[in-house]
Amino acid sequence: MKQALLSLLFFVAAVPVFSQTAAKKEPSCYEAYKKEFDERGAYSVDDGKYTGVVVSIISSEGVDCVSGKVQVEGGYVTSIWLQFEDNTYEYLDRKYKSGSSSKAKIVNGITEPLVTTLGETIYVIFVDKIKPKKKQLKKVTGPGNGF
Repeated sequence: MKQALLSLLFFVAAVPVFSQTAAKKEPSCYEAYKKEFDERGAYSVDDGKYTGVVVSIISSEGVDCVSGKVQVEGGYVTSIWLQFEDNTYEYLDRKYKSGSSSKAKIVNGITEPLVTTLGETIYVIFVDKIKPKKKQLKKVTGPGNGF
């Protein structure tokens, strides 16, 4: 009986030591950009063609962020091109779910979601339009032992 009680006590004490700790999930590229834009804000996006945007494509396989260019008309992204390694572009030709427009309104430097019939959700992120970080006060410590 004493051995069984001792074994049980050892087992209960050892389980937390050998159990795996939950790994902290890294935010996706879209989540990281979204957090920064929410904290810092963005400048307005005028009509025109923009290169150097990030196109975030979220699907059941995960999140891909790709460099691209877009056409903006009236505060909406009307055309999207994805950039390849050789610096060429290809038009992003997708069909969108009924009720979802092929135009995406730009809000705080990131478009509202475009939902495709393939189950993808697409966002365009205007990284050049993010506002700079706010100035931080320079902190000092108190006097040390040699004061």
